[in-house]
Amino acid sequence: MRPSSRISSKLMLLTAIALWCDQGAVVGAFSTLRKGDSKAGEARQNSRGKPSVPRPIIDPSTSFSYASARNDGIEILPAPNGKGLGAFLAADVAPGSILGEYTGEILTRNEVEARYWKVRKECKKDRKWRNSRTRRNQGISGDYLFEVGDDSFIDGEDADCSSWCRFANHARPNDGTDACNVEVIWRADASVDEALKKTVDTHHLYFVALSAIKAGTELCYDYGEEYWDSG
Repeated sequence: MRPSSRISSKLMLLTAIALWCDQGAVVGAFSTLRKGDSKAGEARQNSRGKPSVPRPIIDPSTSFSYASARNDGIEILPAPNGKGLGAFLAADVAPGSILGEYTGEILTRNEVEARYWKVRKECKKDRKWRNSRTRRNQGISGDYLFEVGDDSFIDGEDADCSSWCRFANHARPNDGTDACNVEVIWRADASVDEALKKTVDTHHLYFVALSAIKAGTELCYDYGEEYWDSG
């Protein structure tokens, strides 16, 4: 399946919430990633340790993450082994199928350092952001960040403007099972920003099936060692 064949079906849904939280499309193709990848120009997921705040209450009837799941043929259900919620296939898929895009708010490094890493003082905009998350009962753990180059990050923590991919749990590759059945692939598309009068990169992260996957199977990918080692 070509990347564009699944992406085009999501554009109207993504555009409808763009003004809500300045989100950008994200998921991958053409460069395989894990959360532990750290090369400049490649996406990687960053964390300041395992989740330290309660799981947010997410309303399936209003949450964009659930709407994107329904659009992509994904079910959000309780996962086994105490993992909380997980993403499960509603229908069989073939190897190489693009399952969805990892989307969320696009944050700058300065914003991440102030809002999550606490190495920079918060400004009025940061406090307004935090108050919005708190009012809507959304988490502020920093465990859903992907760095995508150019000092930019995709933050999938806010379920009101992030895709279902935020629910995908971790599984180790090459452990003798097929639990790790998804790879995250990164692609950057160049476009002209008319306001800035320059060419900018739009980063995408795609969730791609590593093999044929049956309906009802939980979708998991390798978070990478950095996710578990950071603290």
